[in-house]
Amino acid sequence: MSAALAPPFVVASLLLCVAGVVKLRAPAGAAATLDARPWAVRALAAGEVALGAACAVHPTRALAVALALVYGSFAAVAVILMRRRLACGCFGDDDFPVSPAHVIASELLGTLALAAAVAGPRGLGWVLGQPVPIAVVLMIGIAGAVYATVLVYTLVPRAWAVWSTG
Repeated sequence: MSAALAPPFVVASLLLCVAGVVKLRAPAGAAATLDARPWAVRALAAGEVALGAACAVHPTRALAVALALVYGSFAAVAVILMRRRLACGCFGDDDFPVSPAHVIASELLGTLALAAAVAGPRGLGWVLGQPVPIAVVLMIGIAGAVYATVLVYTLVPRAWAVWSTG
């Protein structure tokens, strides 16, 4: 079972890296929402990159639980921000309010990380250890899934805002 969870676990891990890197580059959106200084957002972003990279490269059950807790925290914060109609700055300086997609995506990613923790997480080493054609297909799928999930967090709120206002 843990082998089946490897690609989605890597997606969750790398997504956290992407979010962290974007906030390192552009912390203003998250800083405004959290009423925090940009250096504080960058420190949190560095932690995201570190955790995501550790989970992708050398996953352990403890790291998978930490990843699940992070995504669970993101879901809780997203609920609060959604109720206040605030943007999250998850992926930079986006100014659209958090949508239900944020909450759902974070809950699903947290649940996935928790399932990987129970089953025994596998990361990029497992993916790259597959026969070359399979590894290539898995890496393309992982990259596509990371990109698609970024879109869930960034474009779906725009669509939701347009749809819900009329």
